Amino acid sequence: MKKFTEIIKYFTSITTGIVLVFIVIILIQGDKSFPTKFLFEIPCASLATSLLTILLAPDETSQPKPFFLRVTLHYIALCVLMTVLGVSFGWVKLDASGILTMILSTAGVYVFTYAVSYFSSMRDAEEINSALNRKNKK
Repeated sequence: MKKFTEIIKYFTSITTGIVLVFIVIILIQGDKSFPTKFLFEIPCASLATSLLTILLAPDETSQPKPFFLRVTLHYIALCVLMTVLGVSFGWVKLDASGILTMILSTAGVYVFTYAVSYFSSMRDAEEINSALNRKNKK
């Protein structure tokens, strides 16, 4: 059940991150439309990257060196996956510009997702600490 909860957590923040990246790209390009096919493609990409994240993302118990290595490998795997999906969905062309777009987009979603995860974990920790303090005062 914990893995399912993690998948949902990552799916939600990754979907939000991808939508935000699309909004930025649409604004930069001056395009005012949001194709309806994105309503299917974005959740598919989010689910695929969520599953990859569950498999490869480092956890809090990792040592510093393996942690950095796992973060790097996770990011590279996400870039490869998102480039393949981006080309398959027609989001980008398989050229230097398309690959760079996916690398930068993946970085943006990566930072967003980990920021959401970090602040969510901090909030949960504060709630647990408050509950423990209340219990200890009784």
